[in-house]
Amino acid sequence: MKTGVLLTTLVLLVASAAIGLGAGERWIDPLSPATALDSTILWELRWPRVQTAAAVGALLATAGVCLQVLLGNPLAEPYVLGISGSSTIGALLALFLFPDVGLASAIGAFLGAMVGLSLILPFSVLGPHRLLLAGVVFSALWGAMVSLAMTLLPENELGRAISWMLGNLASETAPPSVLLFGVVVLVAAAWFLAPGMDRLLLGEHHAEMLGVEIPRLRWSLLLVASFATAISVAAAGTIGFVGLVVPHIARQFVGPLHRVLVPVSAAGGATLLLFADAGSRALMSPAELPVGVVTAMIGVPLFLWLLIRRTTWNS
Repeated sequence: MKTGVLLTTLVLLVASAAIGLGAGERWIDPLSPATALDSTILWELRWPRVQTAAAVGALLATAGVCLQVLLGNPLAEPYVLGISGSSTIGALLALFLFPDVGLASAIGAFLGAMVGLSLILPFSVLGPHRLLLAGVVFSALWGAMVSLAMTLLPENELGRAISWMLGNLASETAPPSVLLFGVVVLVAAAWFLAPGMDRLLLGEHHAEMLGVEIPRLRWSLLLVASFATAISVAAAGTIGFVGLVVPHIARQFVGPLHRVLVPVSAAGGATLLLFADAGSRALMSPAELPVGVVTAMIGVPLFLWLLIRRTTWNS
């Protein structure tokens, strides 16, 4: 059954990529003969965006899996530790200082995320509850600083900043090949940590008895999740619900064992964001919705459905 779920997820991933290629101001069938103009639109404009969406979705879902185990909290998601807030500050500062540099926001976002990671990392040795509380505090701090930074930005940069903060897969960032390389490395790292994650679900005491080095596992999970979040925020801004919802959906089909859950979640996150991006371009064409709005429109009912279903099972 798990093999069937994985194959189904891969089929959906390919289908969502095809839909992402075709969707836009006007539909272009990627499987039909295309004119020179259509080929340019498909492979030079839409294909890099499809790759970016797939990479960001996979990174967010992988980060969500790692953080839900690390914090022992089913509501944990990639932005819970404040990494996205510090990343946003870095992006806004870069827009303020280097408004004419195309990659400034992406570089600033990644550097800001590294600052946030360096501040939250020492709290990982204090246990998951204190780490979560520290994340909440830092998130509040970064939120206040984001509000301050928005008041300092020139008016002509506000639209660009708001678009990035709501999720923007069309921005100029690192080449998609670099993002996909990051996906391979971080998903592989999470996959190798899977046995430790399985044992940590039994409780720290039992995990230690089974040979798990708890501090080392915590640091590893935090680093994987933080780098995945940093890369995704630098590439596309803040996109909610993917890292929260996808791991829960995957568990319904493949169970809690992370050797299967990690790749299925990564593929599911890529699929969800590809569908959301296609919807963001097609729903109000020729206008384009922020992809973060579309993921919220999809994610909220999905998560509520999961809550109702779990309540039904537990009653």
